[in-house]
Amino acid sequence: MNIYKKAFTLVEVLLTIFLVGVMSTLGYFYISTSGLKQSEYKTALQSQFNLIESMVFQCKSLSEQMPNQVGGANALDTNLSELECNTSTPYKFDGGRNGFVPVPPTGFTAYTATEAGTVFYISTTADNNSTQDEVFQKLALNYTSTQAELNHSATTATFKFYLSR
Repeated sequence: MNIYKKAFTLVEVLLTIFLVGVMSTLGYFYISTSGLKQSEYKTALQSQFNLIESMVFQCKSLSEQMPNQVGGANALDTNLSELECNTSTPYKFDGGRNGFVPVPPTGFTAYTATEAGTVFYISTTADNNSTQDEVFQKLALNYTSTQAELNHSATTATFKFYLSR
């Protein structure tokens, strides 16, 4: 009688338990790292929006207008480094007097500014369905519709942070 040939050996059982353990550990590490990265991105974006907001409002209080493109035109999807504050001695936001433009976290585009009438906002984009897009979705929950807006196109998620509306 060969009834023992149909059963698993101890080595096979231990190998299966070991492999399940390794896969569980890797899965847990990936999930934890992804959540941590989203938290870091969200915190970085919030602090950078606060910094940009204070720079823009300092400019507005000094010059009685929002920052403009170099040359005086209203901002229209203009990189923040190309904006200037029109005080008695104009200064750019590119690292000159009283400010610098923060670099967005990995996976986000450079910050741009747009002014249309009484609306002035800062925006950045990321790929749809990416970790960065998930960060946008979580970040949008922290703001009202008059403070921020998240739009999706076919391939891109755009987050707009309003400084006036």
